[in-house]
Amino acid sequence: RCLLNNAKFKDWECTEELMAKTKDGNALYMHCLPADITGVSCEEGEVAASVFDRYRVPLYKEASYKPYVIAAMIMLAKFKDPAAKLHEILKAKRKRVN
Repeated sequence: RCLLNNAKFKDWECTEELMAKTKDGNALYMHCLPADITGVSCEEGEVAASVFDRYRVPLYKEASYKPYVIAAMIMLAKFKDPAAKLHEILKAKRKRVN
């Protein structure tokens, strides 16, 4: 189902031409990765290789936060009061590895 939905947007790609239409042609391209890069990871991707390459460092920095965001979402879903749980863990002063 997801692939069928994605197929509806195959004609859209973040290109140099689209980036040039932003304020002063200086928008920051961001993506949480992995991205479908045209001509690199697939034939028809969501971002042109030149755009991806130009923003590689900020893209990788943003993507590096992903595990922490996922962990926070799990924590929020699992505990009624996640802040209290974190305080409890800190207060216990247990070693992380035995």
